[in-house]
Amino acid sequence: MTNLSATRFLLLFLLALSFSNCKKEASTDSTLTTETDTRQLVKEAYARVNPMMIQATFNAERVAIMKNMLDNETDPGKKINLELEYAFELLKVGKSLESLKQYESTYSTIVNNKIALDPMTRRNLYFVIGMAYLRHGEIENCVQNHNHESCFIPIRGEGVHQLQVGSRKAIVQFETILKEFPDDLEAKYLLNLAYQTLGEYPDKVPAAWRIDPSWYTNKVKIKRFEDIAPILGINRNTRAGGVVMEDFTNDGWLDIVVTSWNHNDPTLFYLNNGDGTFSDKSAETGLIGHLGSLHLNQTDFNNDGWMDLYIMRGAWYMKQGDIPNTLLMNTGKGTFVDVTIKAGLTHHAGTQASAWADFNLDGWLDLVVANESIGDYRRGIDLYINQQNGTFTHESAAYGLTQNEFFKGCVAVDANNDRYPDIYFSSLTNGNMLMINQGFKGEKAFLPAGPTANVKAPMSSFPCWNFDYDNDGNEDLFVSAFSNDKSPAIMWMQDHVGKTDKTFLPKLYHNKGNMVFEDVSDQMGLNEVAYTMGCSFGDINVDGFLDYYLATGNPLYQSLVPNKMYLNIEGRKFEDVSYSGGFANIQKGHGVSFGDWDHDGDEDLYAVIGGAYDGDFFYNCFFDNPNEHNNNWVVLKLEGTKANKAAVGARVTISTQENGKERKICRTVTSGASFGANSLALEVGLRKSTTINSVTVQWPCKECPVEEFKGMEINKAYGIVQGTSAPKPLEYNAVKPTASKGQHQIH
Repeated sequence: MTNLSATRFLLLFLLALSFSNCKKEASTDSTLTTETDTRQLVKEAYARVNPMMIQATFNAERVAIMKNMLDNETDPGKKINLELEYAFELLKVGKSLESLKQYESTYSTIVNNKIALDPMTRRNLYFVIGMAYLRHGEIENCVQNHNHESCFIPIRGEGVHQLQVGSRKAIVQFETILKEFPDDLEAKYLLNLAYQTLGEYPDKVPAAWRIDPSWYTNKVKIKRFEDIAPILGINRNTRAGGVVMEDFTNDGWLDIVVTSWNHNDPTLFYLNNGDGTFSDKSAETGLIGHLGSLHLNQTDFNNDGWMDLYIMRGAWYMKQGDIPNTLLMNTGKGTFVDVTIKAGLTHHAGTQASAWADFNLDGWLDLVVANESIGDYRRGIDLYINQQNGTFTHESAAYGLTQNEFFKGCVAVDANNDRYPDIYFSSLTNGNMLMINQGFKGEKAFLPAGPTANVKAPMSSFPCWNFDYDNDGNEDLFVSAFSNDKSPAIMWMQDHVGKTDKTFLPKLYHNKGNMVFEDVSDQMGLNEVAYTMGCSFGDINVDGFLDYYLATGNPLYQSLVPNKMYLNIEGRKFEDVSYSGGFANIQKGHGVSFGDWDHDGDEDLYAVIGGAYDGDFFYNCFFDNPNEHNNNWVVLKLEGTKANKAAVGARVTISTQENGKERKICRTVTSGASFGANSLALEVGLRKSTTINSVTVQWPCKECPVEEFKGMEINKAYGIVQGTSAPKPLEYNAVKPTASKGQHQIH
């Protein structure tokens, strides 16, 4: 046999998983349909996908195809390459033992035939085998024998692996690499992680490769948040997906809806029973058959007071992403009905980015969908204007939203305080853009923000959001960078040795008013690269300042970096509390939702945990807020009359008395960030305020007066209806989490 080139092996061993390397275009269809339900359309669209053109899912189909190719391959050189590719696909589908068997067999062939490998190719071979062993250890321990400490770093207690073969053999591979490449940051990171899983870090890690234990600590200490998903039976075990926490039954309690992006994965509805338990009502609510969604959000598109669902599909499928989305109408009778086609929203295009807002301020929620475009595959932006009769008209061109980018996020934000929602788009390919609604001029148009709103960086972005982090009354912008093919483990190591790649740092843009945005990322402490997928914000210490959670990683199996929580220090700085607060799960994070599910006044956090590959499944987390400082709070549920009934876009200022001084806290009614959806209820921390002076509401409608409401008390919940004279007290009695029957698991 001839020597195998480094180039050929690199394609196999560097885990070349970038979704952007697809070369062929699948058939596309952007026309509307006359069918009555999208489920069949979705099924047909998924059936048209060529599995060999999709790198991060359809792994089961790819394994079967590759096995057939392997059985029919006779050329020895090609067979070795195909065996290695097949071994990796087995790993991606979750068959770690079969994968390792194939890797060891092929490696023996290479050795026995004295095939010369150059140093880097040899490194990559050791690395992928080490990664396979590490994943096998995760499956045996963190998945099959899961507990509340599994995969949280620093790994300790019950998180230490009882079945140790996987990690021990992974250590052999990574140490072999480091003997030849002592500065290999990725191998060093995973070596230390493997020792952690055995309970032998830091003492038994060779000193030359040992990570400083202080890197796994935080300067600011907070009380640990407990993962109560296993107790409640809502720790779904599956892949990447979205989540909404919202009251879909109008009983005053927040329910949870979860999706997963594999084309066979269902949508699940967890009903909050109001007694500390949840029940799986997926079948009863009519969600069976609505498959394969990476993201979803809530809306009340028909102003009937019942929250509906919008499900998005086709993200990351590149030129094969023409999978239709679905609008599910809440009937108010405990079920959802697919009204996508009737509403005029059927479009075959890949996306996970959409936002609901009243863009023309007519009292009805409109929809913007930012699709993924690449090369000659152009799917653009869809702007749907609500016709107030259950249907929408497509008006992207009329409003000037004709851009084609690989959009990954979009949020509706009133950036210039004129009440008309503007739109901030994030893009993986060409930077971000803020489009200003010209409705204040009486025009149907969006135009790019001027030069004082320089909010384009990072150039490769994923999730974004708007919030008022310093309570000054202006909506600020956050956006985080992302890469599919760069290793987050390397970035994590570089951050800690002072070699941060600043082009991948997240950005925080402070809105100073008058369309002036200032990049305050560095001074606010955003100095660590965090490849972010899902994310959202909430007030975890109930002090009236919004904190945020970043769900990190990318499809690479070695992306075992901690998910992150940042605490807002009175609008002056954000401090990392990921380790001290118990948020640092190293599995891939996706959809994120904040909400007070148990009526104790603080915001809890549901995080979808799991990767892109069919076999990269993990358990979702539900973090219970301990409210360690016993801070005061108020919950406000707004209802529009002239404004849209859900009051999306309402700007609220809460005036309180704290230590003899007036304090103002500013909030906007929004579902949060661009990947994951918070409750629309305003759950506001008041710190040690003892009196609520007033609540002022600027409703999102034309010429509607700003209204002031008084007579509210701390630690209570109120309904505020536009045009009424007084807030209505709501029943809001706290419950404690109670064990539910069984756990819903999907492998």
